[in-house]
Amino acid sequence: MEHMDYANFKMQWPREKIFISGFAHEIMNYRYHWHSSQYELNILLHGSQEFCRNTQTYLLEEDDVLLIAPGTGHASFGQQANTRALVLHFSTPAFKPFVKKGYTYDFPTCRSMAADRYTPCYNRIRFYAAQIYQATQQGGEYAQITAKASLELLIATLCTMFQPQPIKNVDVEDDQHRDTVSSLLTYIEQHYQEKITLEDLARFSQYNRTYVSTLFKNTIGVNFYDYLIRVRFQKALLDLSMTDKTLTSVALDNGFSDLKSFNARFKEILHRTPTEYRTQLSPKRVLPDEVRSYLSQQDMILQKKLGEYLQLKKD
Repeated sequence: MEHMDYANFKMQWPREKIFISGFAHEIMNYRYHWHSSQYELNILLHGSQEFCRNTQTYLLEEDDVLLIAPGTGHASFGQQANTRALVLHFSTPAFKPFVKKGYTYDFPTCRSMAADRYTPCYNRIRFYAAQIYQATQQGGEYAQITAKASLELLIATLCTMFQPQPIKNVDVEDDQHRDTVSSLLTYIEQHYQEKITLEDLARFSQYNRTYVSTLFKNTIGVNFYDYLIRVRFQKALLDLSMTDKTLTSVALDNGFSDLKSFNARFKEILHRTPTEYRTQLSPKRVLPDEVRSYLSQQDMILQKKLGEYLQLKKD
């Protein structure tokens, strides 16, 4: 277990390959990312948040809940200053007792809105998330028991009160496969600005094209081309936010063939043009990739909302 003065935490149970981690933060500019083998639960504590999940965009208000399945590209944008959220990550093996081997669950209906925001299913999700956070922050000899029990009850709520849909789980069990995929991802990270193909990956890894394609899909959850476009978009979005490059330079510098294809990808995911997005950015609300504006453990809004969530109303 780890915790500091900031509202972030981590717990793990190595034997079962289960971990929980999370944080409370102020939401800034869009940053596009995905998690290959973990879920992300987003609970909006304050403000208004635009959230993109795959190519769908939602407007979240205070107390709204949204669950992101493994492998799902997503991004969020604070609609106003002081927009804050509690985020919980947990690993796919948490569902292992309930699904057949090689699969996990997606919960596409787990996204609250005004009509159902305070129904029993979402009240319970907020309650168990708050219990996990509280246990990790308070520590003590029973913290891990409390956190794991709360995670199990959270999983039971998802499985019984939503409509779980089986999805193929990523395969990371084999060390050789894991090392090969790691080297392929490193290669893409180093060459995403260039015109690279599946054949390039095959030559680099010294495996045949079909094997590399299947291995990539089974371990990452998306095919090579989709992953490459994700990386390019992720990097281009950072350039757009952090530099004053022209739109054409942003596109070409990050591997897009031209501005038209970059614009199309941008509109598909964020439902606006790069120009429109740039006009929305405030210099004070732009952060580099992987940098977050964590809240203090004593943050008044965080503590107020945790107190509310822990008062679970009767169903």
